[in-house]
Amino acid sequence: MHLTKIYVLFILIFGVIQVDRTVVAQVHPLAVTSHSLKGTVIDSLTQRPIEYATVSVQDSAQKTLAITYTNSEGVFTLPIAQAGNYVLFASFVGYGTRRIPCIVQPSVTSQELRPIFLAADVQVLESITVRGQRQLVEQKPGMLVYHAEDDVTNLGGTAADVLRKAPVLSVDADGNVRMRGSQNLKILINGRYSGQMARNPADALNMIPSDIIKSVEVITSPSSRYEAEGAAGVINIITKKSLSQLSGAMEAGFSNLEAVFNPRVAFSTGKWDINAYAHLHRSRVKTESNLTRQSIDGTYQLNQQLIMNNARPHGSGDVSANYEADSSQVISMSAAWWFGNWPASSNQQYQIQQGTQQQAFLQQTQTQGAPNEGLEVSLSYLKRLRKPEQSFFIIGQYNNNFRDDFNYYARQVDLENRLLYQEQNNNHMHTNEWTFQTDYAHPLARDGKKILEIGLKTVLRDVTSGYTTLISSSTDPAQLQISAARTNVFDYSQNVLAAYAQAKWTASGGWFAQAGIRLEETYLNGHFQTTLLPFTNQFTNWVPSATLVKKWRDSNSLTLSYTQRISRPSIIDLNPNIDARDARNLVTGNHDLRPEVMHQGELSYSLSAPSGLFLNTTLFGKQTANSIEDVIQVNTSGVSTTTKQNVAANKQYGMNVSTSFSLLPDWSLGSNARLSYLNFQSRYLGIQSEGWSAGINVNTTYKLAGHYTLQAFGDYDSRAITLQGYQTSWLYYSLAVKKEFPKTKVTIGFSAVNPFQAFASRSDVIIASSFESTTANRYYNRAFKVTLNWKFGEAGNQRSRRGVDNDDVKSSGER
Repeated sequence: MHLTKIYVLFILIFGVIQVDRTVVAQVHPLAVTSHSLKGTVIDSLTQRPIEYATVSVQDSAQKTLAITYTNSEGVFTLPIAQAGNYVLFASFVGYGTRRIPCIVQPSVTSQELRPIFLAADVQVLESITVRGQRQLVEQKPGMLVYHAEDDVTNLGGTAADVLRKAPVLSVDADGNVRMRGSQNLKILINGRYSGQMARNPADALNMIPSDIIKSVEVITSPSSRYEAEGAAGVINIITKKSLSQLSGAMEAGFSNLEAVFNPRVAFSTGKWDINAYAHLHRSRVKTESNLTRQSIDGTYQLNQQLIMNNARPHGSGDVSANYEADSSQVISMSAAWWFGNWPASSNQQYQIQQGTQQQAFLQQTQTQGAPNEGLEVSLSYLKRLRKPEQSFFIIGQYNNNFRDDFNYYARQVDLENRLLYQEQNNNHMHTNEWTFQTDYAHPLARDGKKILEIGLKTVLRDVTSGYTTLISSSTDPAQLQISAARTNVFDYSQNVLAAYAQAKWTASGGWFAQAGIRLEETYLNGHFQTTLLPFTNQFTNWVPSATLVKKWRDSNSLTLSYTQRISRPSIIDLNPNIDARDARNLVTGNHDLRPEVMHQGELSYSLSAPSGLFLNTTLFGKQTANSIEDVIQVNTSGVSTTTKQNVAANKQYGMNVSTSFSLLPDWSLGSNARLSYLNFQSRYLGIQSEGWSAGINVNTTYKLAGHYTLQAFGDYDSRAITLQGYQTSWLYYSLAVKKEFPKTKVTIGFSAVNPFQAFASRSDVIIASSFESTTANRYYNRAFKVTLNWKFGEAGNQRSRRGVDNDDVKSSGER
C-alpha cells in the first residue's frame, strides 16, 4: 500500500506543532497596569469550560478579598489590591472545591494562572433536586442536537420512532431514514459504527429501545474528524450513561403489532461505572402492493398483487464499563450483540398479457427465518493532558457478523394448482471487521482557544457471501437442480487508511472557526470461486471541510459551512446473487460500482431565546457526482431487473426550518419543515428528472393536573422525485396519553398510530423510455399500544464516552 501521502500530511502537522512551540517560547508578557489573577476553570474529565463557577481569593487571615464567577468560556478575572501570598478557591455545584496557593509579585500586576481542573463530586447533590427545562433541539457547529430524553412522548418506542421527531430527518413506512431526501447517510451509536447497521439500518433501529436514548446528533456538515462516508451526513445516537450508585428501568409494551421488553441497569462503585441494557422485541409487518406495468409499444402488460404478513422476533444487548484511573485517564470497554429473524414470506398473483397470449399463475415464497447474529467489542483509552483541551485517545474495535443468512423457497402454480416452477436460493454472509483509531488534540494557545486535532484510522473489512441456487425446468418442474450460473462464493475485502488534521479557533466577539482536511486511501479486492473474473480497485479521496460561526447576545448565531462527502457501495450493492423472490421483479448487485462524491454548502441561523423559543433556519445546496442510484430495466418478456449503477448526477437546493416553543406554560409545540428542489441528470439513460418536494412534522405536548400528559404527532411528506419517476405523498400520525406515579416511579402510557385508517398508502411510479409502472403500496400500521415503565434508583450525572466514528461504508436497505 502506498502511504506516501499520509506520511507527508503528518510531517506537515508535526512541523506546525514544533513551530507553534517555538513561537510561544518567544512571547513576552506585555506591561499591565493593575494587579489581577486570571484563569480558566475546566471539567477535569470532559475538558470543557465550566460556566458560573465560583472563584474567590482569601488572605492569610482567611478573609475573602474578592469573589467572581466564570463566563461562558470558563474564564475569570479577580482584582487584587496589593501583592502578597493568597489562596484561591474554585467551586461549582456537583464538583469538589479546589484550593490553590498563589503569590502575587509586586512587579507582575497581571498574572495568568494555570487551568484549574474541577473533578465531579456526585455525592454533593444527594439531597438536592434541581429541575429545569431546556429546548428539545439545540444547535452546535455543523449539527443539530435533539434531546430525546427530555421529550416525554418517547415512551415504549424504538430508535426509528425517535428519529421521526428529529430535525432534518424523515422516516418512511419501511423504517428507512432519509436526511434531506437521501438514504446515503451513516448512523452511529455513541460514536461507533455497528455491524448491524451495515446489514439493514431500518431493522437495526428497531433493535434500539427509545428509553435508552439520551440525544440524537444530526450532523449535516461533518468535520474532517468524521469518516468521509455518508454523502447525506451522519446521525449519532447517544445512549444514557448513569453515574449513580444504582439505577435503571424496566419497560414492557404490548400492541396488536408488537410486544417489547426493555430492561436497563446502571451502577457506579468507586472508579467503575457500568451500564447495561437489553431489548427483546417481536414485531409484525403486514403490507400489500398492486403493481401495474406496461410497455410503451403495448406489447405486454403485467398486473401483480402481493401480500406480506410476517412476524419478526429479534433482540439486542449492550454492556459498557468505564474505569476512571484518575481525573485525567479513562479506560472504556463495551460489548454489544444482536440476533433476530427477518422473514419476508409472501403470496403473489400474476396476470400477464403479451400480444394475444395471456398467462396467470400464483407464487408462494417462504423465507426460512433469515437469521442474523453478530457481536461487537471495543476497548479505548482516553488521556487528558496538562494543557487545556489537550488529549490523546486510542480505540480498537472488532465486529463479527457471524450469521447473516437469507434463504428463500419459491413455488409457482397455475390457477388449477398445477406445479409450474420451483426455485430455492440459500445465501450465507459472514463479516469480519477490525477498526483502529487514534486522535490527538494539541492547544496552540495557553487559553485553549486555538486547537489542532490530528488522527489516524484504519478499517479492515472482510466479507464472504456464499450462495447456491436450485431451479426446476419447464419439462420437469418437480425436480430441483443446481444452477451453475447462479451459484458462487464471493469474497470481498475493503481496507481504508485515513489521516486527518483540523484546526479550531475561538476568538473574541463570538467568532468560531474550524477547518480541516482528510485523506482516505481505499483498497478493494473481490474474487469469485467460479465463472466471474476478480476485480481490484484503489482510489484516493482528499476531503476538506470548513465551518465559520458568529454568535452574539448568547442567543443568536449564524453558521456558514462547507463539506465534501463520499459513499462507498456495500457488499449487498456489489453481490451478483439474484434475488428472485418476485419472479417478475429481480434484484441483483453490481460489482463495477464506484463511490459517489458529494459537495455541500449550508448557511444557518439559530435563535435560542430565554423564553424557551428555539428557531433554526438552514439554506443548503449540494451537488453529487457519480451518483449511485437504483436503475430498473425491463426485458422483452416484461421481467424487470433492479441494480445500482453510477449513471447519474444530481443537484439539490433547499431549506430546513426547526422550531420549538411554549404556547402556554404546560403546552409546548415543536416542528420541523423541509423544502427542496432536486434535479437528476443521466446521459447514459437519457433522463432528466426534476421537481420540488416538501415535508413537515409537528409534535405537541400538553401537561394536565394529576401527572397526566397528552401528546400528538404528525408527519407529512409530499411527492418525492426519483431518477426514473417519483413517490406519492405519505402521512404518519400518532396520539398518546401518559400517567406518571412519582412516588413509585411508574409510568403507564397508551398510544395509537394511524388510529383512523386501516392502512397508510404510498405509490411508486416509474416512467422509462420503454415502459411505465405504478406500484400502489398499503402499509397496515394501525396500532394501539399499552406501555408500562418502572424506574428505580437515582438518576446520576452523564459522562461522555468516545467511540470510533466508523461510518465508511454505504448502508443498504435492500438485500
